[in-house]
Amino acid sequence: MRILFVSNYYPPYEVGGYEQLCQDVVHRLTQRGHTTAVLASNRGLDHNRINKDPNVYRLLKIQPDYSSWMNPALQFFLTRRKVEAYNRRVLHKAIEQFHPDVVFIWNLEGLPYELAMDTEDYPGVAVAYWLAHYSPAQPDSFWHYWDQQPGKRVSLEIFKRVLRWIAIAQMQREGKPVHPRMQQVGVVSAYMRNRGLSEGTLPVHTQIIPNGVEVDDFYREIPQPGTTNRPISLLVAGRVSPDKGVHVAIEAAFQLSQQYTHHDFRLIVAGDGPADYMEYLQDLVTKYHLEDRVTFIGWIPRSQMPELMHQCHVLLLTATFPEAFARVVLEAMAAGLAVVGTLTGGTGELLQDGINGLTFAAEDCSGLAHQIGQLLDNPYLRYQIASQGQKTVLEYYTLEHMVERVENLLELAILEQKRI
Repeated sequence: MRILFVSNYYPPYEVGGYEQLCQDVVHRLTQRGHTTAVLASNRGLDHNRINKDPNVYRLLKIQPDYSSWMNPALQFFLTRRKVEAYNRRVLHKAIEQFHPDVVFIWNLEGLPYELAMDTEDYPGVAVAYWLAHYSPAQPDSFWHYWDQQPGKRVSLEIFKRVLRWIAIAQMQREGKPVHPRMQQVGVVSAYMRNRGLSEGTLPVHTQIIPNGVEVDDFYREIPQPGTTNRPISLLVAGRVSPDKGVHVAIEAAFQLSQQYTHHDFRLIVAGDGPADYMEYLQDLVTKYHLEDRVTFIGWIPRSQMPELMHQCHVLLLTATFPEAFARVVLEAMAAGLAVVGTLTGGTGELLQDGINGLTFAAEDCSGLAHQIGQLLDNPYLRYQIASQGQKTVLEYYTLEHMVERVENLLELAILEQKRI
């Protein structure tokens, strides 16, 4: 197959696991003998590295561009249509030059969803989707901009009130939100599928294709109970923002420091986020005198995550919002960590309390502290949870499992296109 991936972002520029997974799938499909190319945005473009990825074309433009000097409202009225037309031309040119058998739409957030419609209307080219967090049948980024509250700035609120209805009416005249057919589509979890069906943004034939993880990179043999003498290391990894609930982990660490004084533990926060939230977390650490127990190591490349996880014992998933399916949980399980997490979104399809993980309610720092306390008190429980988690990944969630399902989806899309 000749496969053209279309995604808003692509490594080395990445927001999180969604972009990293795209690159992993591209590489695995290439190893399977398929010819692949990627069409992505120029966000984070490093001209010194672009030629090192000859099959990655970083040409699309993201809008609204919140890094621009121009307010998103001005972008909407002054540059949006021009940028949309440019992105559509780029897509058509990429298809004409690459001659794909199938266009694989990965993530269009920040791009015009008309790209999905254009691709479906392109003669002789099959289209397939793999989605997490969104559907191209939902309102796009500009629609969300006008629909959201303007915040605390009164002048901006008045400004948006005046222009909101004009902007939304204009988008409606343009046929937004668009409604691609999505004949072949997979989503990351049953949670995503059910949500999309209830909202009318996914078709009834949507498949569930869960995340996969590179077991060869993350796997390690789990140490037997009682062989770990060093402090128990708790890990929070990923984007550091309020919806990820990192503050809950710090609150729980404080409770543990008060209630489990006979145990030595450390909390490592790997990731970065908004400056005001990072400052808030630092203030919490100072307030609770946890400087010797909590360490912020910042963002680290994914290539270093296996090594970091092999130095830790427990992963904390403290998300307070419904995540589609947290890939970091799979990575931690493969690496032999015991997982303590919330069951928001698709995570509830993976974690089984007391079997391959321990669970707690979102924002419940006391519940989190209690579950961690069990693992501190009982090394055998920690070993048992970690072992079952690793077994779960090896049996159901390897990257190879995912790529096989993706390959079937793409082949089916091509077969259906030939029947038209």
